[in-house]
Amino acid sequence: MRALVASALPRTVRSRQVDAMGNLLVQAGAGRGPKVLLLAHLDEVGLMVSGHTPEGHLRIRPWGGVPAVVVPGNPVLVGADGVPGAIGWAPHHLTRGSAPRTPTYDDLYVDIGAEDAAAARRLAPVGEMVTFHTPYTVTPDGAMATGKAFDDRAGVYLALALLAEDWDFPLHVAFTVQEEVGLRGAQVALRAVRPDLVLALEATAAADTPETPAGLSTRLGGGPALTTVDRATLADRGLRQALRRAGDDAGVPWQWRRGVGGGNEAGAAWHQGYRAAALSIPCRYLHAPVSRIHLGDLAAAEALLRSFLAHVQEVASDV
Repeated sequence: MRALVASALPRTVRSRQVDAMGNLLVQAGAGRGPKVLLLAHLDEVGLMVSGHTPEGHLRIRPWGGVPAVVVPGNPVLVGADGVPGAIGWAPHHLTRGSAPRTPTYDDLYVDIGAEDAAAARRLAPVGEMVTFHTPYTVTPDGAMATGKAFDDRAGVYLALALLAEDWDFPLHVAFTVQEEVGLRGAQVALRAVRPDLVLALEATAAADTPETPAGLSTRLGGGPALTTVDRATLADRGLRQALRRAGDDAGVPWQWRRGVGGGNEAGAAWHQGYRAAALSIPCRYLHAPVSRIHLGDLAAAEALLRSFLAHVQEVASDV
């Protein structure tokens, strides 16, 4: 992902570097205005090889918050060479009559077609990453997209789009690593940049599917979501109000992220004492092998952010 993003950086970028953590740190813009940092993480939830069975299957553990119940039957790629596999567990044909139960990672394995444990170890040693193999598709009307890891491919897309502008203030973007396992990359990037303002560009869970509590969180097609408070952050009041005004000025929809669960890289900034807020793209089936977003929400978020950054000098003085 880092190599792909680096190859897509626009010509407006003035500097780039990869730090010891693995973050890609980029600067665009110029001038004496406030130093703005956008955070968008490169990593995605997935699995890791934790062992091998005598039959040649891979034992796995989650990398990030991936419930075991959502992964059986999905195609995966294992390791840097992309060895194809599928996640399995005991078929119901052989367990019929047993009490139904929810799978745990102790029940699951990855089948890569290895004949025995030795062959499995050669192809996929312990510690190799396992990523979901989900194609990108768009609905027939062009409104919605389905794929994997829109958390946080959506934020990465927005950051790349904003870097293409010729801003009159220093705009920094940290394409970070290890967000899904503790906001680790963001903590390092913040110490390197020392910004005046921080925005985390993220995806957030949508609650517009059956059997989810009504009004708890966001819905697809309602625009990007603003957060007041979550598990990790109390969003800066001035930034929150400025983002609201930017959405209204741009004439695009936006919505509140309801509920206080979850968190994102704004939390890393807030705990270090920076003015921070988040802008989130609603996403169905977050932290699952497949996810869905509304492309109109992505477009609205880009317009809102352009409006926000056009007035960032005023925002920075509004403490």
